[in-house]
Amino acid sequence: MKTTKTHGNKRERFVPNIENFKTSLRYEGLKMKESTEKQTIASLIRKYAR
Repeated sequence: MKTTKTHGNKRERFVPNIENFKTSLRYEGLKMKESTEKQTIASLIRKYAR
């Protein structure tokens, strides 16, 4: 697991490893949708823009 470290006043943000998440889902008999894996930030912004 990644931990947050402090560098002066700035803290690194915790970023989970997606491969670990997928592995844990497989242990539970689940999997992620194929369509959600390949989406970009720009496509998500277009999809959810109001």
